[in-house]
Amino acid sequence: MPYWRQSLTIEYALILVGDSLKAKYQVYRDIGGKYRFRLRAGNSKIVVVSEAYESKVGCMNGVESVQKNCQSDIEDKTLREKRLANPKYEIFVDADLKFRFNLIAVNGQVIGSSEAYDSKQGCKQGIEAVKKSCGADIEDLTTKQTTEKIAEQCTGNEVTGIAMMAPPNVVESGSIVTFEGWLINNKTGEGIEKATVSILEHDRSFLADKVLASGVTEKDGGFSIAWKSYQADFWDDTVEIYSKFVGKGNCKPSRSAYYQIRVV
Repeated sequence: MPYWRQSLTIEYALILVGDSLKAKYQVYRDIGGKYRFRLRAGNSKIVVVSEAYESKVGCMNGVESVQKNCQSDIEDKTLREKRLANPKYEIFVDADLKFRFNLIAVNGQVIGSSEAYDSKQGCKQGIEAVKKSCGADIEDLTTKQTTEKIAEQCTGNEVTGIAMMAPPNVVESGSIVTFEGWLINNKTGEGIEKATVSILEHDRSFLADKVLASGVTEKDGGFSIAWKSYQADFWDDTVEIYSKFVGKGNCKPSRSAYYQIRVV
């Protein structure tokens, strides 16, 4: 189970943002250079993320597939109900007993996956957000991504919030794990761009926490950071991961929840 010590939960971060924005699909490149897309709802919450694509064309086809299949029926795999034919949404419970959903295309391929929800109701609300966003515009962030230094986006000594989507519970040693989340100004609810976010392993001994990987936030404050997994501690096969912004200028530091990953 993830060790839930946190300065800002995903739900709290999203409440600060409000719901004045329009939903949109965002196409971007992760730290490994692969293409991905995510659906950001009107309240700025990321409700669906995609797999990695080798080409932008493949990624755009993935967006079109989500739009085409977004009104599909829901199959609740936590109940003993009749199984539905594809396309469909599948609600299931992960290893941490959290609710998630996948959107399955006609060919059986997973074209979109959700974050973890504490309740089934929250999970269903996520599906409804996807259904309401079928015709959302597509924003191409691949032409905007940069590695310049952070601009002064906090006018005073302001609190920031950093939230990270739950990573997989178990990974194979040597595999690539991508950590996704976003950094926001709590006062304005806007994303903080061009900021360095690091992924750290929380050391449970007397040693300092170890930086595993780092990345730079995009225009909307989002980040996607890849890490080649390995067993960081000699005494067990788990790593306790969190993301951290050290702060800069008038923007105060922040960090995400802790998550445990077993590396086998």
